[in-house]
Formats: sequence, structure tokens, C-alpha cells
Amino acid sequence: MPLVLPMVRLKRFFLPILISALLVAVIFGSGRRLRSLSSNTIAHDNGNSTLQTVQTTISGLFPWSFSADRDDDEMALDEPNGMPSFVSSKIKSDGSLDLSEIPPHCRDPYRVPGYLYVPENKHYLHTQWIPFLDTNFLDVPDPKSAEYPTDVIPFFTDAPPPDTFIERSPHNWFAELYNYRNILKHADEAANGKREKLSLSDSQQRLFRRLNWIHNRRVLVLGDSVDRIMIQFFCEDYESHAHFTQGSFGGQHTTYNCHIPSVNLTISHWHVASLYPMRPSWWWLDHIRLVAFEDRFEKLFKPVWDKVIGMNGQTPDLIIFQSGLWDERAFRESSRNFKYPEDEKLSKEQLEKKMSERRKSGLGKEGRQLAWDELVFFKSRMAKFMRYLREKFGAQTPMLYRSLTTRRDSNVADLATINMDRISRLIAQREGVEIFEWARLTSGFSDQYMDYLHVGRGPLSATWGNMMLYYLFRASGGINFNGTIERYPDFSGNYLVEGKGAINVPVFNVKENPDVSVNNFWAECHAYNVFWGGR
Repeated sequence: MPLVLPMVRLKRFFLPILISALLVAVIFGSGRRLRSLSSNTIAHDNGNSTLQTVQTTISGLFPWSFSADRDDDEMALDEPNGMPSFVSSKIKSDGSLDLSEIPPHCRDPYRVPGYLYVPENKHYLHTQWIPFLDTNFLDVPDPKSAEYPTDVIPFFTDAPPPDTFIERSPHNWFAELYNYRNILKHADEAANGKREKLSLSDSQQRLFRRLNWIHNRRVLVLGDSVDRIMIQFFCEDYESHAHFTQGSFGGQHTTYNCHIPSVNLTISHWHVASLYPMRPSWWWLDHIRLVAFEDRFEKLFKPVWDKVIGMNGQTPDLIIFQSGLWDERAFRESSRNFKYPEDEKLSKEQLEKKMSERRKSGLGKEGRQLAWDELVFFKSRMAKFMRYLREKFGAQTPMLYRSLTTRRDSNVADLATINMDRISRLIAQREGVEIFEWARLTSGFSDQYMDYLHVGRGPLSATWGNMMLYYLFRASGGINFNGTIERYPDFSGNYLVEGKGAINVPVFNVKENPDVSVNNFWAECHAYNVFWGGR
């Protein structure tokens, strides 16, 4: 024993130091790869159990299996549904992809770092997302003001980005649709004798070429009032009016349609009243009789199903969905209103006092993370929700999870939202769903909110519209890359007749068969854009 005890003490003393040193080497390493650390070091150790323990510790911290037939930077992850192995193997630990492996035309400009340019002296229609990667921002020459050494104080102007950066950014479909609709409106009024005929200029003819694809499209958005208000603003920007279609089932928390007649474009909103699987007796809004998404689909959404059928005659052309804010409220209310056996013995005054206390502490208070039980519940229901959408609309329907927005003055109250967004991102990757990163692009613009929770009309609503139209264009068969339109969707019709309200009208060759691009083109770049992206 006297000889053993010092050795045991030495192991207890040196083992934590050795583990810490190795972990520091892993994280901040000097060029050595993690795999070579965890395998080569062990190989030279001749079976030392201490280093075997270190290897186990490292593998527990990093939940990826390492394969000898891959490059050092590649990790073998579970492959998300519908993702080929050569793509999923490029997903890194931070949720990103090796951009060099993505075909340039498949790189999503809204999912790479960039700058939201909000022009000071122009209409918010001209708001522009400028991706740093596609515009080669990192190659911009260093200014003299950044030189060292110097005794000159840097001076900066409020000049807009150079036109070359705007031109290489994602196409501004939002502004173009506005101009296109105005031309159609002018021609329609001229055809009815209210205005003179419109003679299309060369630029207007090119505009017709670019916007022909947008006719007859259907977009379905499942979410809450944040989404519904964006649809409302979108509709009003094109002088149309959205309306509720199922008010008897819960007022504004039902179904909502925005229809733009000039292009026969419809954007529908189906309200998701959290992911709770039933309606608790304590539900805070009496007029909402259906809560579970399964019940709402069967009894609330089916009657308006025909409104969301797109060009393929079967499904919407694009689906955007999310759930979070209502879940956050439901979790708090669940704790506040839970009926404990001892509550039955309390007087009305005592029960009200206890309810008041529950609002300030424990799971009933606002401004906390989700409890582990809540997180597991949300994970389960969100996964079922995504699979349910796939079951109802088919695996080929273009679908995006809309990242969750935070409150105007983001603080501890947003912790639960952040929890739910993180797990939803990972589930989306596993289920083969891409992400609509509008929340990231809008983060920090608190002056653009209309209240404590909802984004207002302006640059951020225009960005939502631009992103929605970008994905709809891609779902319809188009390719917009590096500021240019590389491919147009199939023409679906001639929507302006020569001489009837307008002259110099371009004529397009319309395919005999209906457009079914929703089933053909999304998959082309889909696998390269299924990654959770981190938080």
C-alpha cells in the first residue's frame, strides 16, 4: 500500500493536467489535426491507459466518427434525408459546408455572410442584401486610412456601396415585380379606354422577359402573426388586399390569403397555434378551438386546400414554415395553470396569490431557457411537424424552415426562442429541409419593428419579400447567380396582347405541357443547401 498510494495520487494529480493540455492542443492546435492527435498519439503510447482515457474523453466531446478513408477536414455525419454522401460529408462541425464543393450557381446568397444595405434617400424597395462571397468583398483593396503607421485620423463618409456590388447581389425581384405590375396595370387601363396605349421600351420588354415566370404561382406560409404581417405588407405594396378565409375557427388565427390579380400570384398563411398535441383547458384564447397541427390540418386547412395548389396541379410551388413564439407562451401557461392536488384546498384568493407567484418564478416566469423536458418535447413535436408536412405535400415540394425572430429589444426573454430555433435548425438538416434565414438578416434592426414583437413595413419587410421571391424563382426552375440570371423558368403564357392596351409587346414561345418545374428543379441545388448553419 505505501508504494501504491503515491502512484494513485500522482495519477490523480497529473491526469487532469494531461487531459487539459491535450484538449488545449485540440482546440488551439498548432496545425495538427484532431484525428492525428487522437489516433497517432495513442499508437505511440504502447497501451498507456491514461491516454486511452483521453481518447475516450475527446471522442465524447466531439460526437463525430472519424474515418480513415476521408481527408483530415472531413467528418462522417449522419446523412440528412435526401442528401447524397458526397455532400453530407462536407458538413463541418459549425454546421456549414465547404463552399469550394458547392457549384457556384447552387450557393445560397442569403446563407453566407453579407451586408444589408438600406438606402437613405430611396424607397425601401431598393433595400439590398449584399453577400460578401459572391461580390468578392474580401478582395477590396485596403484603404489608405487602414495603413500603419500613420498620424492621420481616419475619416469616413456615408457613401453607398459601389454599383458593382449591387449588380452582383441577388436580383431585386421585389422592386422588379412592382414595376412589372405597374406596366400590366397601365396596359389594362388602356385596354378599357382609361389611358393611352403603352408603348413598351426595350428595358420594359426585358422586364417582361424576366418576370413572365411569376404568373399563377402559389406560396404557402405556416407560422404566426410575424409571417402573416409580412404577407399583409407584401400584398399592400402591390395595391392588393389580403383577407381571412376561415374566421369562424378563430378570427385572425386561422387562414389568410394575399392575392395579386395582375399576375395571379397567391400567398397563403396558415396559422400554427404552437406544437401542443391538444387544446388544454387553460388555453389563453377562447376563440381558438383547435391547437394541434394535426387537428388544424384536418378541420381548418383542408377546406382551403385548393387555394394553395401551384403550377404542378398538386402542391404549392413553395412552402415556408416555423413554430416558436406560441410554443414559448404555451410552456409558460402550462406551468402557471397546472392543477396540483393541493390547489383544490385553496380559497380563490389563495389560488390567485399562488398563480401570481408562479408567474414570477420557476417554469411560469418569462425570460428563461426551456427546461430540458420542454426541449425534448419541442424536439419531438417539431420533428413530427416537418415529417407531417412532407407526408401531406410530398418529398419533392420545395420547403424552408423560417428561422425565428427575436423581440425588438432582444434580452433574456428570447432565450426560449433561441433554444427552439437551434433545435429546429438541426432537425431541418436531418429532415432535408433548407432554412429561410430572414431572422439573421434582420437581427439588430430594432428601429424597424412596429411593436415589441413584430417587424414593421420597410427595409426588413422588403427583404422578406425579396427572399421569398428568390426561392420561388429557384423553385420554378430559375437560376440567379452573381447578379445575373443564368436560367429562366419555363414560359407559362403570354399575359399581354399586342395592340390591346400596349404595343411592342414581346411574344414568348409557350410550352405545350403545363409547367411542372416545382418537381424538377429544386433538387438540383437542394442537397448543397441542407445545413443547419449554427447560431
